[in-house]
Amino acid sequence: MKNFVKLVNFEMNRFAKVYFTLMLMTAVLQFTAIFLEVYGYVKRANELMFHESLSKLEYVKEYGTISLVKCFQTMWFMGPIALCAAAILFYIFLIWYRDWFGKHTFIYRLLMLPTERLNVFLAKAASILIMVLGFVALQVILLPVERLFFNSITPSVYRLDMTVVEAVQNFDYLQLLLPNSAIDFLLYYGLGISAVLVVFTAILFERSFRIKGIVLGVLYCILALAVFLAPILISEWLIPGYLYPVELLWAEIIVDIVIAACSILLGGYLIKNKITV
Repeated sequence: MKNFVKLVNFEMNRFAKVYFTLMLMTAVLQFTAIFLEVYGYVKRANELMFHESLSKLEYVKEYGTISLVKCFQTMWFMGPIALCAAAILFYIFLIWYRDWFGKHTFIYRLLMLPTERLNVFLAKAASILIMVLGFVALQVILLPVERLFFNSITPSVYRLDMTVVEAVQNFDYLQLLLPNSAIDFLLYYGLGISAVLVVFTAILFERSFRIKGIVLGVLYCILALAVFLAPILISEWLIPGYLYPVELLWAEIIVDIVIAACSILLGGYLIKNKITV
């Protein structure tokens, strides 16, 4: 366990500078998004009120208020989230391939450490999970502060007041990042970590068997996807209505756990028996 924690810490430190830069950029750009959206709204409101001789109440009645959700819908706000997601997707591959193709082929030393090779596999997966949850935690912390900032710079007459929960519920993309229920959270992020484990196993197939391994890796990804979709296909096409929605949900959770477990076992086998240094 001690060696596993050291490996996780090591993997996190290798990406730390980029990771915290992305966090800082996310915070800065999201506050910038709120400021620019409010500033633009108030500027347009003042211009229209001047040209059309409207009062503030008449303007709001005619053109509507501004809400925090409108700030969420801008590229300045969602762009950093998309960039962080893209960085994590890229790092899923980089976390393995830089060890082989880096300046000093670090994988040789990594696999010769006095610990189970499976720990290397799990540490890389755990570091990805921690980074994803770190980004989610950052967003959870930022949203209440951003709401306070929005309220402080927006005149009350123009503002449609919302709680953070209401704002998230009114914007579909943020609901994917911050699901409404614990079950949805476990399902979304459980599916995500299972996908990471499947991709890790596919990478190890490629590293173990080279050209043939690419084919095996792709086939494994297709098989994992087919197994995951099997309960849905059975319920929708083969035996319509056979499973109740709750039963289908639990079936998907069980299948997801099975896929993750198989990926860990197969990945552990490959890294222990098929990859040589």
